[in-house]
Order: sequence, then structure tokens, then C-alpha cells
Amino acid sequence: MNRKVLKVAALMCSVCIAAAGCGSKKSDETALRKVNVTEFTGRDMSKTLKVEGVVESTENDSTIMTDNVSLKVKKINVSVGDAVKAGDILCELDSTELEKEIADLEKRIADTGTLNDLKYQQLQKELENTRKSGNLSIQDASDRLDEARRNYNSAKSSYDENRNRYNGLVEEANNLKNEASGCEDPEQAAMLMQQYQVKMGEAQQAMSVYESASQTMQTLSGTISAYENALEAAKLSAGNQIDTAQFSIDSYNLTSGSDSETQNRLDELKRNLENTKIKATRDGVVSAVKAEEGKACREGVLMTVQNASNICVHVVISEEDLLSVKSGMKAEIKIPARKDEKYSGSVERILDIKTGNGFDCYINIDKTDDFRIGMTSKVEITTVDASDVLAVPQKSIVADKDDETKFYVYEAEKQSDDTYKLRKVEVTKGEETEKYVAVSGEGLEKGDYIVNIPGRCSEGDIVDIRTGGEKND
Repeated sequence: MNRKVLKVAALMCSVCIAAAGCGSKKSDETALRKVNVTEFTGRDMSKTLKVEGVVESTENDSTIMTDNVSLKVKKINVSVGDAVKAGDILCELDSTELEKEIADLEKRIADTGTLNDLKYQQLQKELENTRKSGNLSIQDASDRLDEARRNYNSAKSSYDENRNRYNGLVEEANNLKNEASGCEDPEQAAMLMQQYQVKMGEAQQAMSVYESASQTMQTLSGTISAYENALEAAKLSAGNQIDTAQFSIDSYNLTSGSDSETQNRLDELKRNLENTKIKATRDGVVSAVKAEEGKACREGVLMTVQNASNICVHVVISEEDLLSVKSGMKAEIKIPARKDEKYSGSVERILDIKTGNGFDCYINIDKTDDFRIGMTSKVEITTVDASDVLAVPQKSIVADKDDETKFYVYEAEKQSDDTYKLRKVEVTKGEETEKYVAVSGEGLEKGDYIVNIPGRCSEGDIVDIRTGGEKND
């Protein structure tokens, strides 16, 4: 082999070695950085508050009281825990003193009652007689007025009839006179004038009758006016007499007020006697008995009854947690009697006034069969109900260095060559837990890949992703 061939072979080896070296360097420079990503998906962001409470009636306790605080308790018919019905006699007070006072008052009323009744009956009779007398006077005046009006109407009828007859006769006479004036036959004319004279005579008679009727009408018109005044006077007099009689009755009722007061006192005592039998005002369970047989209840409180058919859990919310609890929130309840059971319920109401260690809160129970008044309960209130909210791990959030109010995440978008390019997305934060934050941002959708810890990431980086975990890069 000559030198030229050896030289060419050496050159080609150098080229191959150089090429191999360049290829290795390029492979190292284009190797993709691997990052851990989490799928952007729905997560349970709910929050709960755990408290303990006691089962109570949903209604206020029915406090059984008495106004007869001076009377001793004669008999107690119930004990704590007894179920009672509305109207059941719970206890009885000693009524001996009341019965004696009632008997004394009844005798006093009986002694004076007959006299009062007679006096009252007499006054009532006088009132009735006054009414009858007044009615007779009014009726008499009314009758005289009616008779005068009838006579007036009769005279007017005669007046109208004869006045019309007079006018007719005069007209007929004038016609006969005119006819006689135009008659050429003297005998005929004389006969017509004779008829004229007869008609005028009849007309004079009719005039006399209607003028007499007119005078009668004038007289009766005055009579009617007088009788109308007499009727009004009779009514006024009767009314005054009735008022006077009624005033006598009213005055008597006022002057006999002592008897009315006695009757009122008797009625009050009888009500008190009835109230010595203390009855339940509603169905329920006796929760406390303060009365003692043989002793008076000076404070008036005998016992309390709770409605066992409508119950709830009474819990206390601390001042720190108060604003996180609202009416209508779901609750989960456990009781010692059913350790493995969970009962559903909801927050009914929260009182606005702090008492003791916090604020009283009442939890409705959906199914109350296993609950009894006085049971202890453990309650878990869902203060934030967010079981399927799109969220990312807390460490996926990056705060803006220049503006602390802005936050970002890095989304890994798949490219056509199966690599992933990072996109910086500004997000709005929502509900937070210790591990996750609910976010929303432009273009973010369920199923996207979000970088777990984007400390070394930049917009546009091409990366190789690793899924299935939320570990550090």
C-alpha cells in the first residue's frame, strides 16, 4: 500500500471520528427535561365542621306553671320520662280553701239575688209600659192624621170633579149661545137661548160644589199640619219617656255593682278551682319535675314537657366558626346507640345571641326513629359543599413576583411530535383545602396536564411529562 492510500484512509477515519463526536454532543443538548404533571380534574373541595350536641325537642319546652302559688301540691301523677297526652292531669293542688270561699260567695249572692231580680223586673215592666203608652199616643195621633188626609183627598176629588164639570157646562152653554146668535129662525133661536140658560144654571151649581170643596181643603190642610206636629210631639214624648225608664235601669245596674263584683270574684275563684287540676298543654315527654307533694310552688313552675315527636340536635357553634355555618347546610349525625350508623340532616337555624361557650344551633334530623330526647350526638356539618370542583395541587400555583394578586400555573400542551410545550396561564383562585386549590383560567379544561412544581419552568419550554403522581420534580 502506497503512502497516498494510507493518507486517504487516515483522513476518512478522522472524518468518521469527528462525525461521531459531533453526533454525541447534539444528542446531549436536545435531551428533554422530565416534569411531573397532574391531570386537571374534579376534586372534593368540601369542608366540614365537627361538633357535639344533645337531642332536644324542636319546640320550646312547655313549662307547666300555676298562678295559685299559695296552694300546696296535693298529688303528682307523673315522673321524669313519662309520655303524656294533651289534657292529661299531671298534678293536683289542694283546693280546700278555694272551695270554702266559693261556698261563702255563693250564699251571699243567693241572699241578695232575689231582691235584685225583683227590682230589675219592676224596672223592666215600667219600661215596657212606657213603650206601650208611647206607642198608643203615637198610634192615636197617626190615626187622626190619616183620617184628615183621607178627608182632604175626598174634598180634592170633589173639587177636581166639579171644577171639570163646570168648565164643560160653560163651554156647552157658550156654544148654544153662539149658535142662537147665528140662527135666522126666531123660534129656533129662542129655544137655543132657553137651553143656554139651563146649562148656565147647572154650571152655577157645579161652581158652588167645587168652591165648597176648596174651602174644605183649606181647612183640612191646616188640620193636617196640626196633626203632623202632634204626631211628632207624640213620638218625641214617647222617646223621652222610654229614655227615662231605660236610664232608671242603667242606674240600677250601676248602683248594684257590688253584686257584679261579687259575681266576678266568684267566677274567678271557680276558674282557679278548675286550674288546681294541672293538665298537659300538648303531647310530649316529662323532662323535669320541680313540684313536691305537700309544698307550695312559690315560683309557679311545676314541671316541663318536651314534644318528643319533633326533635332535633342542639349544638353550640364557636365564635370562630359562626360565620362559616348557614341555615340549610347538610349535616351528618352519629349517636352512641348506633355507632356504625350515619344519619342525614341539615342546619335549621342559628341563634344570633351568644350564650355560654358559643351560639346555639339546631340540626334537623331526616329520620328520627332511633333518636331520643337527651341523647348525645356527634355532628359533622358540611360548610362548603364542593364534591367535584376543578382544582390543582397547592404547589402548582406560582405567584407573580411583581404583583402578589396574580397567580399562574403551567399547562403542558401536547405537540405533533408527542412532546409537550409549557403554557403559562393566569388563574383565579377559588375554594382551598390544605392540598388543593380550585382555579379557573383562559383555555384551561378538564383533562389538561398541570405541572406539579413549576419552580424551574418557563413559558414555551419543551418537556417530557410524567403522570400518575404529584411528586417533586
